[in-house]
Amino acid sequence: MVSAASDSGAALQLAGRRAVIAMAGMPIGRQLAQGLARHGAQVFEIPVVFTSKAQADEALAEAAREIGDADLIVHAAATPAALVVRPLEALTPADWRAAVHQSVLATLFCLQGAHSQQRERGGSVVVVGPSTALVGAAGLLPLMTLAEAQRTLVKSAARQWGALGMRLNWVGVAPLHYDAALAQAALPQTPELGPPPPALGRRPEPQADVADVVAWLGSAGARAITGASFNLDGGDWMVP
Repeated sequence: MVSAASDSGAALQLAGRRAVIAMAGMPIGRQLAQGLARHGAQVFEIPVVFTSKAQADEALAEAAREIGDADLIVHAAATPAALVVRPLEALTPADWRAAVHQSVLATLFCLQGAHSQQRERGGSVVVVGPSTALVGAAGLLPLMTLAEAQRTLVKSAARQWGALGMRLNWVGVAPLHYDAALAQAALPQTPELGPPPPALGRRPEPQADVADVVAWLGSAGARAITGASFNLDGGDWMVP
């Protein structure tokens, strides 16, 4: 558990709120946990990848026993196989199951677990993916497919559960912040901007910039926002 901490330079958007980070094995999870604590949240990190709805329910129940029911659940899932660069024509069914299927199921189970916990009182769920999912990347078809599947799950769940007071949104981050393993990938360049840096001159940092947006999405200030996609890559890909 990450304790809430005050920061005179940041509005405490999550003061008195509880956040769960379900990003087992992904370094960005710890960075976001620290960033959300800076906004006043009590934060609990789930250390396992969900392999069933029952496991997701139990992990979220354990978090609730520790800090109370989650007002905000932040999730990402990508197996190491999803981060491997390989040509489309070389993919086998086994590759696809390891790189895509397992992580899509982990996200499905996470959303189902969130529904079990938030359906009576409402809450916010944010799923994080690589921003390049919006434009595609050569050699990363499994990861791009996985991320778009997660984004579609978010939009569909947002429509179904909005009447329950549940809000679900997707946040895209710069690929190298999503996972450092993507440094080996041939990431696409934005044709209108040329090579990096992006429009803002930097890529938003998970612990500061990205956490600020996720904290807002979990706050009362974003109560009218659901089913949206937020591209936090500093203006690298300016797409709807």
